[in-house]
Amino acid sequence: MTTKKRAAAAAALCAALSPAMAAPPFLDVLVYEYGQCVQPGYHQAGLLFYDGPGSYQLAVKDAAYAIALQERMGFSLQAGIDGPVVAVVKLERPPAAQFQEQALWRERGLRDVAERSGVALEERAVEGGARLSIVNKSEITGNYVGQSLLIDPQRQLFVDMAWPNKLPGYKGPGGMALVRKVQDDLWRRMQSCQPPPDASTAAPIPLHRARA
Repeated sequence: MTTKKRAAAAAALCAALSPAMAAPPFLDVLVYEYGQCVQPGYHQAGLLFYDGPGSYQLAVKDAAYAIALQERMGFSLQAGIDGPVVAVVKLERPPAAQFQEQALWRERGLRDVAERSGVALEERAVEGGARLSIVNKSEITGNYVGQSLLIDPQRQLFVDMAWPNKLPGYKGPGGMALVRKVQDDLWRRMQSCQPPPDASTAAPIPLHRARA
């Protein structure tokens, strides 16, 4: 084989292997991206770093599953600057070999929450092969109004979001409609991460009263 052919073969091999070998982005990079995407309607707060791998137990009916993690980060999203917290976000990345298994257990866990709450589990396909599951209460009660889970195989990532009962508008007659509107708006912003040119000028949802 000539030197030219060897170089061409090596280049072809590298091209074939590079997608499989590409590492998913670090969580701090994703957190930064999300923080940029959600503006100007929302702002990050309470950023949490978790040192090293960890684990916890997920209980589903009469079974338990150990969730192993390689990376973990968390943050809150506020409505505007210094506004109420609309979402508490956890980013978790498991060992690569456990991703599919964990995805099944996490989905089972959220489905179990929906069944025990007597509400439907909403499932959506998201661009890039990700999938989103949402459980909302049937009425505004307690400290939280819903829970969501994004499963992102491309980034080997789970994004868990709890939705606090903090916005004044949640207490009105259209409370649950506003909950869904806020969820849709936040997910759209977080999934874009490359907002269209007119995104910064779009009118944000009026989530809280302006400060005097």
